Amino acid sequence: MSCFPWVPAFAGMTPVWGDRGMKAVKSLYHIIPFLTVLVLIIWGGALRLGGYPLLPSLFLIPIFYWLVFRPKWLPLWSLCCLGVIYDALMGHEIGLTSLLLMTSAIASHFLRPYLSPDQFMLTWGAYAAYSFVYTVLYALLSSGGLPLFVSWIYGIIVYPLLSWALSHVYVRIQVHV
Repeated sequence: MSCFPWVPAFAGMTPVWGDRGMKAVKSLYHIIPFLTVLVLIIWGGALRLGGYPLLPSLFLIPIFYWLVFRPKWLPLWSLCCLGVIYDALMGHEIGLTSLLLMTSAIASHFLRPYLSPDQFMLTWGAYAAYSFVYTVLYALLSSGGLPLFVSWIYGIIVYPLLSWALSHVYVRIQVHV
């Protein structure tokens, strides 16, 4: 199979860059989950609806999605980096979000066997519970209040749309990996 769909794959021919180059290109696909979360952190940093922020619930959606359906593609070190980036951009205590994200990764490990992409309502409900616990812990540790609760509601409302987009990204990655 050719890495370019418009170029026919000829039997017995390897690309100019060889098999090692193809492995390097395929390994870059594993960065996509990290980039989806990073883009939402940067994009959602200034986004507000009705004076209330969309973060942190907005970036929890791809984190939950990748931790449930492809946890190896979003390892703990990447969650730590994302937490530090989020804390630095939002002006929060550095390390708080990293701690909560890594704890939530461990918790999602226990949720994973019960969830599948075919059971959307169950997955949506699990996300609502996951993000509620995360938001409550975040509010307790950072003295947040009503804005975090409104952010949680926004996250539940936006979850189907972002989950649909992430499922398309997931299918595209699966085709190439």
